[in-house]
Amino acid sequence: MANPEISVVVLAVGGAALLRHCLTALVAQLDPQTPDAVEIIVPYDRWSREVAALEPEFPAVRFHYYEDLAQAALATDRVQTHRLYERRRAIGLGQCRGRLVAMTEAQAVPAADWLTQIRAVHEQAAGIIGGAIGNRVDRPLNWAWYYSDFGRYGQPQQASSVDYLSDVNISYKREVLESVRQVWAEAYQEAPVHWALKAAGHTLLLDPRLLVFEQRPPMTLWRAFRERVEWGRMFAETRVAATRWWQRVLFLAGTPLLPWVLWWRVVRQLQPRQHTFSQIGSILLLVGGLGVCWSVGELLGYLAGPPNFSERQ
Repeated sequence: MANPEISVVVLAVGGAALLRHCLTALVAQLDPQTPDAVEIIVPYDRWSREVAALEPEFPAVRFHYYEDLAQAALATDRVQTHRLYERRRAIGLGQCRGRLVAMTEAQAVPAADWLTQIRAVHEQAAGIIGGAIGNRVDRPLNWAWYYSDFGRYGQPQQASSVDYLSDVNISYKREVLESVRQVWAEAYQEAPVHWALKAAGHTLLLDPRLLVFEQRPPMTLWRAFRERVEWGRMFAETRVAATRWWQRVLFLAGTPLLPWVLWWRVVRQLQPRQHTFSQIGSILLLVGGLGVCWSVGELLGYLAGPPNFSERQ
């Protein structure tokens, strides 16, 4: 069989119901005249095996089960459980055969022309192209979480070179991604992969023609705060693994100022026309709380340093 033009890896996170929405949007974009032009891959493990129930419903999707006993210890650690997601992405990327490789997640619903736009944007020379991210859950906490995580990718947006792209809406020319395979072969983290590609002379391009919408179910305040601590710690652990000791000390010393930096960043990214005055007040108050939690997570990560998984296994 000839290799497909596009490979899409969908991260299984949040359960089967969320994944169904994402896959329904993707499968609707497949051309029945060229069914093999796109392959959609959902890697899953024993901790996400409930998604296998969707396999009969989506025969055009390749559900790839893998055993990864070395990751078992991570599933018992609330912070490091998120490392399982990085492993799933790496497993999925290793299965890709397409000329273009794209990624999204179960909590995101791609726009109706997402696959078409992947082809279109890659007529450009850039090898790494990410897109815009919107939010479809109109609740203050979901908006606060969205702006804290994805505000820089909101609309309206101009196509431009950027410092960051999100793995929720990202695409690569396959040869470019393969050039740094050693960085993601075991666990895909967007930051180290993109740092390595930038160091090799590649540009990160944000093109708003690629569009997905976050459709995360309503969450509790406690869960949102706890998650920000976890993700902040993971970011810091990843960062210190690639920095010198004195840089780690500077990052650690700067954490008390970080909530204000994060809050001001959201203020600049906020789209007032989308919200009432009372909503804006609620969103910014919640953003402040989420920023404090992220900063606590970074502090813990800088203190702990890079995780030593070999001791856990």
